[in-house]
Amino acid sequence: MKLRVLLFASVFASASVAFAQESAPTPKAEVGLNYSFTRVNPGNGFGSYNANGGFGDVEYNLNKTIGVVADLGANYAGTVNGLNLNNTSFEYLFGPRVNFRHSRFNPYFQALFGGQRFSNGWNPTAVDPRLGVSQNNFAMAFGGGLNVSLNDHWAVRPFQVDYFATQISPPGNLNYLQNNLRYSAGVVFRFGSK
Repeated sequence: MKLRVLLFASVFASASVAFAQESAPTPKAEVGLNYSFTRVNPGNGFGSYNANGGFGDVEYNLNKTIGVVADLGANYAGTVNGLNLNNTSFEYLFGPRVNFRHSRFNPYFQALFGGQRFSNGWNPTAVDPRLGVSQNNFAMAFGGGLNVSLNDHWAVRPFQVDYFATQISPPGNLNYLQNNLRYSAGVVFRFGSK
């Protein structure tokens, strides 16, 4: 077991040195504008559905590897499982991002925590079901993506994939976790250098 750990550590250290030899300048800040596709799995007997939207993220890089991210976005789903629900959600997430900068390519991983403001135009428990409901929920996203530099000021993000979870509190004393998948792609603007 110790031999495996030492072997893994030496391979990781060698890869880190190789990455460091061909790295590009680290920007002070990066702003991403992204299209977002979310596969929502509400659970509790409800079928899954798709939601489309977008989000912006701002990353302040503390150093070449570690950055702090603010991720703000929204998505919308009109008809869900044959019902005209008009579901809208706004997410606000914050947390660290670990970058592996190498020449033009910057793969990264992140762990974000925050909340979600969810609202819809249909409430089955209301006297008039057309009356909507809104609520604030805990949200978190774990995942990563890839930025490809075009020059010192621009990059494209061909993909970012996150496990996106929300803690929903429907009427009554029920609480359940939605296990969602979020895919996004977009452009990244870079400012300054470290």
